[in-house]
Amino acid sequence: MFDLDGKPAYAGQTCNLRNRLRQHFIRQDSSVVSYGRLDIWDIAYVDWWETTDTDRAERKVLSTHTPYLNFDAEIAAPQGSVALDLDRPDGTLELVSDEERAFRADPYNRSKQKLEHLLRMVDTIKLAGHSEATKKTLYVHQRIFHENVSEFLEVDPEEASSTLSDWTE
Repeated sequence: MFDLDGKPAYAGQTCNLRNRLRQHFIRQDSSVVSYGRLDIWDIAYVDWWETTDTDRAERKVLSTHTPYLNFDAEIAAPQGSVALDLDRPDGTLELVSDEERAFRADPYNRSKQKLEHLLRMVDTIKLAGHSEATKKTLYVHQRIFHENVSEFLEVDPEEASSTLSDWTE
């Protein structure tokens, strides 16, 4: 899955892509969605590859693309070769129109959505507890929120971090 900027966000394997995407985006009952790891509002498109060597192919995708939400997965490259051309997926599913993608990518809209996602995650952690993966997920989304707000305010994210104390005094 790729985000609004075309960055690899999340990768996994399934034997039924349609059902898995339905679980993520329609029913929203997959663990990566229900615990907040995947903010489906951020995802613009999905590439897929068909293979019978699913475990090794998944490791190849993870080690090559290093999706930012797969931090608890094994990302070591598989041993030997895998017949998978990552530059040529077997298919791509655009999840939003170009118009919707532009709307979602607007720094104002992105900042608001990411803040809402963070608030939902904080509530989930308060009510259900958290794991190491949940803590990492919260920090990843916090970093993305910081980038979104910096873009909205037209401030370099690095500069915003270093001068934050000047702004709050």
